[in-house]
Amino acid sequence: MASSSQPCAISGCKRPSRALCNCCQQYLCRDHLKQHDDLIDAQLPLLADQINALSDQFNNSTLLESSGLTELKRWRDDAHKTVDQFYERKCGQFGQFVQEKQDKQRKELDRMRSNLNELIREQEATQIQIDSMTESIRSLEQDVNNLQHVHFNINPLVIDDNLISIPQETTARDLLPVSSSHQTMQSTSDKVASNDKHLLAHQKRSTCFPDKSNPKSMKLTRWEIEEQATGITDAMRVNILNIISTSIDSHGTSEIQQIAKDIQNWLNETYGKSWTVEIGDARNYQPSYTRLGSRYLLKVQETRLGWTILIFKETTS
Repeated sequence: MASSSQPCAISGCKRPSRALCNCCQQYLCRDHLKQHDDLIDAQLPLLADQINALSDQFNNSTLLESSGLTELKRWRDDAHKTVDQFYERKCGQFGQFVQEKQDKQRKELDRMRSNLNELIREQEATQIQIDSMTESIRSLEQDVNNLQHVHFNINPLVIDDNLISIPQETTARDLLPVSSSHQTMQSTSDKVASNDKHLLAHQKRSTCFPDKSNPKSMKLTRWEIEEQATGITDAMRVNILNIISTSIDSHGTSEIQQIAKDIQNWLNETYGKSWTVEIGDARNYQPSYTRLGSRYLLKVQETRLGWTILIFKETTS
């Protein structure tokens, strides 16, 4: 335990510290120690939301629509185009072959017609000439018929299975075990349930689990993070979201100004002065402050209520 002469580490708090927090190594008074402990516990429901979101991904059939499958479909389309282009090229080659063959046959037919006209005009044909002409006609007729029954030498298309390699296994990172039974979350029906204490905190802070029976509630989490500056750590974000949830539950959705004021007071007390909180309708929200360049900025949407919540700290250059 800390000495009574050691002040609370929270800015603006004049109360003496009562204990040293092991996780952040700060001396805190009784109230801030309890608040600090509550905020840590409040992170568990959000972790539960994240796990449930992953569970929904596994149960969603669109999971198979991975980038690898998209690449495979693109390869198939490209392969079809290659086959079509090859087919068109061979059709063109065959058409050229037929054209050249028919040109020769036409010339031969013209020659035979000219010779026959000459024999008819002179009326001095011999049997040998008649037999020769008959044989030429029969040969040309056979040549024309053969052109209509050309057989291609076509080999089957052989595709090497090694053209595409599919990994047989994926690397996985072992999950770190939770050391304390107080921190253990148990899985029931693919959903995370907490022990009584954490379940109560979960209900109190209104962290949302997706309701599969209601299509309108299939968003994976209550919050959509639109912007998070570098000065807002992930731990800070979790704490802020839980304070917002608690304030909404305490005042109701009609007391937007009071909710914003509560959040601002908590931010000023916990993370120092000069915080601003704005809450508005996500459809037409326009910020009233210029906060470009702020390192301490968080902009989120509360998806159930359709609110945009902007939180930032004014800092001096």
